[in-house]
Order: sequence, then structure tokens, then C-alpha cells
Amino acid sequence: MMWEREITIEGKNFQVTISDEYEALRSAFAEGRAVIGLWDRNRTDQCLSPASYLVESYEDITTELLERVVRRKEGMPWNITETRRLLIREFVTADADEIPKEPDGGETGALFYSRNTLESYIRQQYGFYEYGIWALYDREKKVIVGKAGLFNFDPGENEELYSLMKKNDTPLELGYHIFTPYRRQGYAKEACQAILTYAASSLTDRIYARVLDENRASVNLLKSLGFHLTGRTHNGSASPQCLYEWNC
Repeated sequence: MMWEREITIEGKNFQVTISDEYEALRSAFAEGRAVIGLWDRNRTDQCLSPASYLVESYEDITTELLERVVRRKEGMPWNITETRRLLIREFVTADADEIPKEPDGGETGALFYSRNTLESYIRQQYGFYEYGIWALYDREKKVIVGKAGLFNFDPGENEELYSLMKKNDTPLELGYHIFTPYRRQGYAKEACQAILTYAASSLTDRIYARVLDENRASVNLLKSLGFHLTGRTHNGSASPQCLYEWNC
């Protein structure tokens, strides 16, 4: 079986082929169309390799899925969610030209400073995990005011952190960085609140966050978002590192 669906994205029409047959998917993919495989769990001979996205029922194909499949195929960023002021979306390589090199940008902040490193991040992080650090784009000001998102929890050398966590196959951590000119304007809470709502509906119902105990602004933000303190570790530092947990 094969179906054709059409979707308009940013004023341009795209065709999407949905099929449970390899040849139909291969042919459509070779012609440059986005494809979705219709998977039958009872078939052992089914090969749907041209498709990066599979569904078990045609009814599972929503407009959101169609748009995301096309965007991934065309190299266009996914729009994650929106707030009153912000469009929270995936980064694109050209965004590197707008990212200020601030000392508190985080350990991985340098990834966003050049087009080459940002391109690698986009391909490896979004393409594989479908989540990561996203751009916070103010629709009215037409500028990126910061970045925020979710990433796999890595305790580094502080293995004690894992003892504070509940057993979880892939614990996710919330991170954010508002650029200096846009601080104290409520962007951090607005963005993080929307990201947590998105995570609860699409990814997981438990999120962690780490912050130094002396960083009272971030501690207060986490508490206002509904995070609760799980524990503290010193790990050789003067200020304890605190682990906070959020459950929807």
C-alpha cells in the first residue's frame, strides 16, 4: 500500500510518501521526497530502510509528524514549542554568527560559536536524540536571546551524583543560558517552563538540574519551576553542587 500526503511549510509545498513496501519508499526517496514507513509487526520479511520514521498505523500520522519528517529531510529546524514571546526551535548553522562568546556559556558553549562545530552538533544531537539545546528566538525582536534545552545527564568525575538519582535508563538534564543583554526579563523561566511541559508530553516525566549552592538566582528559578532538592555533593569544591529533580 502507498499513500501520498502534502504539507505546506513556510509557504512551500512538500510531498510525503507513506508505504509498507520497500520499493515504493526507495523510489520516492530517490526522487527527493520525504518518506514514512508503515510497519507491520507481524511481518518478518518487511524492509523499510529508506524511511527514518516508522508508524504502525496510518492514523498515527499527524500533521506535526509530517512536518517534522519533512523538516529533517530538508535540513530545516524543528519548531519545538512556543511561548508568549519565544519560538523555541532547533539551531541552524547560521545561528553561530549570533551567539556571543560569554564566559558563563557552559562547558559546551564553544560548540555554538562556529558554523562547523554547530553543524556537527545539529547532525549528531538532533538527528539521533531529537532533543538537545535549542535556540530561544524572540519573535518580536527577531533575535536569539539565549539557549535552553535538555541533554543526557553526565556526572563527569562526580559519580556521587548518580547515588542521588532514581534509577532511570536515560536521565535528562535541563540547562539554560540567557545572553547578557536579555537577562532579568523573565526569559529563563518562560523558556524552561515551556520546555518542561514539552518534555512531559513527548520525552519523560522526570528531569534533573544541577546548580552550585551559591548560585541563588538559578536555585530560586528551579524552585519556582517546581524542582525539589534531591541532595548536595561537594566533590572537592568550596560550594556544594546541588541536584534538583522535577516530576510532572
